[in-house]
Amino acid sequence: MQSVFILLTAIIIARLPLCPARYHPTQLINNLCHAIANKVNNAQRSHQQQVIAGSLATFIMLGFILAIAVVIEFIVIESIIFELLLLLCLLQWEKISLPTVDLGTLEKQTIITQIQPRILRDLDQLSLLGLHKASIENLCLRNSYQWFAVIFWYSCLGIWPAIIYRVIQLMAHNWNCKLADNHHFGRPVGAVLQLLALPTHLILACTLRSLQRATSPLSNLIQQAKKWHHFGSGLLLSSFAYSLAIQLGGPRKYQGVMQRFSQLGHNQPAQREDIQRAQQKLTLAMVIWLCFITAIYVLIAIK
Repeated sequence: MQSVFILLTAIIIARLPLCPARYHPTQLINNLCHAIANKVNNAQRSHQQQVIAGSLATFIMLGFILAIAVVIEFIVIESIIFELLLLLCLLQWEKISLPTVDLGTLEKQTIITQIQPRILRDLDQLSLLGLHKASIENLCLRNSYQWFAVIFWYSCLGIWPAIIYRVIQLMAHNWNCKLADNHHFGRPVGAVLQLLALPTHLILACTLRSLQRATSPLSNLIQQAKKWHHFGSGLLLSSFAYSLAIQLGGPRKYQGVMQRFSQLGHNQPAQREDIQRAQQKLTLAMVIWLCFITAIYVLIAIK
C-alpha cells in the first residue's frame, strides 16, 4: 500500500496551484531538449542522417536524465521520499482558466495566452470557436500524456518506467515531427512515445466513453480513430468528443503549413462552456482511475 500512499499524496500536491507552469521542473528538460536540437538537428543533412541524429540524441538525453535521477536517489536515501519527489516532478495537470464573464472577442487573446506556450499549432488565425476546440484537444491529449500515462506506468511497473516514459514524452513534444524542422529528427522518439502512450489512450478512451452524455456505437469510434494519424490518440479524442457531444479534429497549421486531419465526434461546434465541462470530465476520469487502482492494491494486499 506504500505505492498507493505515495501516488495519492503526489496527486493531491500536484493538483494544488503551488507552482506556475513556467517554473515546473520539466521546464529544465524542455530547455535541455531545445539546446540539444539546436546543436545536432541540421536540416542540411540527409533524411537518414537526421533520423540517426534523433535516435542518438534520444539515447543520450535519456541516459543523462536517468543518471541525475540515480544521484538524487543516492542523496535522498529514503525510497518513499525519492518516489514522492520524482512523481511531483513528473506529474503536470493542464487546465485553462476562463474569466467568469464572457468577454466575447477579447476572450480570444485570453485563451491564446494560456495555451500557446504548450501547444505547437498556429493559433493567431483561428476563430473563437476554433480556439475552443483547440483548447479541449490540448486538455485531453496533454493530460493523457503527462498525467494519466505517468500514473499508469508508475502503478504498473514503478517509478523508473514512469521516469523513462515522461522523459521520452518531453523529448517527443519538443522534437515533434509535425514541425518542419523536426520532421525527420523527431520521428524515432515520436514512434516510441506513441507505443508507450497507447495503453493509456485506450484505457482513458474507455473511461471517457463510459461518461458520455449520449451513447455512440463503438464502431463509430474505431472508424474515426483509423482515419486519425495515430489510432490511440484518435480513439481518445473521438471518445472525448462523443462524451462532450461536440466535434474535434479537423485541419490545422504548424509553422504556417496546413495539415489535414479528420473530423472526430459529433457535428456540434465546441462552445465556451465545453471547456469547463471537458476539465470536469477529465477530473472525474482521474477519480475513477484512482479508485480502481486503489481497489486493485487493496485486493493484492489482502491476498
